[in-house]
Amino acid sequence: MKEINLSFDVSILLNQTDIHFIEEEMLKIREDIFLDVLEKALLQIEKDSTVKAIKCQKCGGVLVKNGKDKRKIKTLLGEIEIKRSRMYCKKCLLNFYPFDEAIGLASFEHETLGVRERSLWAAVEVSYEKSSAFLEKFAGLEVGHNRIHQMAIEEGKQIECFEEVRRAKVFDAGKFSGLTNNKAPEVLYVQVDGTGINDRDSGQWMECRVGASFSKRVNISKNRIKLVDKKSYACVEDIDSFGQKFFLDCVAQGVLNAKKVIFIADGERAIRRLKNDYFPNSIGVLDPWHIERSLKLALGEKKYDLVDLCMDAAFLGDGKKIINLLLPELAEIELDKKERLVSAVKYIHSNLDWIANIPKVDCAGSGPIEKTVDITVARRFKKRGMSWYKGGANPLIKLRLLKLNGEWDEYWQERKKEFARNAA
Repeated sequence: MKEINLSFDVSILLNQTDIHFIEEEMLKIREDIFLDVLEKALLQIEKDSTVKAIKCQKCGGVLVKNGKDKRKIKTLLGEIEIKRSRMYCKKCLLNFYPFDEAIGLASFEHETLGVRERSLWAAVEVSYEKSSAFLEKFAGLEVGHNRIHQMAIEEGKQIECFEEVRRAKVFDAGKFSGLTNNKAPEVLYVQVDGTGINDRDSGQWMECRVGASFSKRVNISKNRIKLVDKKSYACVEDIDSFGQKFFLDCVAQGVLNAKKVIFIADGERAIRRLKNDYFPNSIGVLDPWHIERSLKLALGEKKYDLVDLCMDAAFLGDGKKIINLLLPELAEIELDKKERLVSAVKYIHSNLDWIANIPKVDCAGSGPIEKTVDITVARRFKKRGMSWYKGGANPLIKLRLLKLNGEWDEYWQERKKEFARNAA
């Protein structure tokens, strides 16, 4: 293990005696000192790595020195420039930089993982331009918004790749043996919904599906409940890919061992199929709020009393009574509203089985998934004037989920392990 010992003196001109002035001066000195220490450490690593570079890592050929190239690296301590040796392999005729391998940063990478993490921590909350300005103001990091955007795509695609490999292993290759988990909740709630994101390609809306699972609810105030173990999943993708990946997340939540699984959704045909395909033993429940919304849209404000009667029937699980209450309205309702009422009747009829289950689950609704949709998607992807390409939205969604699911720090620790280089 190599040590680098440094000593230095610090001088400050006390033009002012207030602590605010001294603080600013010390911050400037700190940056200079840290960069100086970092440069000396990297130069020592460059020297050692060049001495050890005898054979080519690819073909085993002899390496010879072939000049030096400058390399700029953006770090949390500031940007630094290092001249590192270029080695040439006489056998495979390729150039090689021992320094790049030694520091765990490929030649095409321009910033450390620390810079990347802090940049993306901001980007999952606010626009790339605001993230860039925020980093410069509060962390002293000058990272352009285009570079932060590229980082988000690069990092998010790694997560997408992991999810796809896991999905294919189970559902394409049929390797179900690893689907075990020690969690065995009394009740696991599974909820699914979707929302539109403005598609820059087509100018239309692309659907982002969102899923959430949880088993523990804690009252934290009179009207507030905290879901202490909620895990969310979201992506713009086809219903089967979504269902398979979301199911695997639910496995980690104990869906295979839960005594009861309650699946709450809006009754959309695709979501009903998802429930039947991936959660066949769960209890399907039609969210009461969606019933009420469809009835209010169909009947209008003047018929809210009838809506209340229908909702009373819904909470009793009596979907047929709702239909019987609505049918007489078809003969009286205005022509321009009749189509909406017919749709509402069809909606109730196609979800009679899920309505019947409402009383079995204490009238639980989709409040948690509606909140999840808002937090995960709406607050970052649906602000005024925003539009997205699918290839840009999905990677950022993956990073946002890391943060919302409390997995951010663990993820970056694993990323750092990938590039760990132990000293000789």
